[in-house]
Amino acid sequence: MRAVSAILLVILAPHGAEAAKAQRTITCPLPGGESLTFVAPAKLGDLPKIDLDYPSKVTLFSFCDGNFLTVAMDESEPSRVRLVISAQLNKAKGTYDGQIVIDEGGNQLQLNNAPVSCKAGS
Repeated sequence: MRAVSAILLVILAPHGAEAAKAQRTITCPLPGGESLTFVAPAKLGDLPKIDLDYPSKVTLFSFCDGNFLTVAMDESEPSRVRLVISAQLNKAKGTYDGQIVIDEGGNQLQLNNAPVSCKAGS
């Protein structure tokens, strides 16, 4: 039985390493001309890291069934929403099209609401 388990581990190990390398990314343009790239977590329920002008933490992330939704909150002020993206797959273009709302203000609320077209890659 141990021999069978050892053989299965050897056979399956390379596939696990390949799966770890092949994480999907989602890139969305921000209204200011920059872009934001998410690495989709390999495990359902995990949250990606985010790099905005102000320290923020993703609190909601869903990328499945042709839908992309993410919400990020300010790290020092957890009730302050910093980013919301809601988009659906446009099969004709291969992009996720929807809306982005981003708070680009420091001490004052500075909301920017715009259409967004995100691209998924690997």
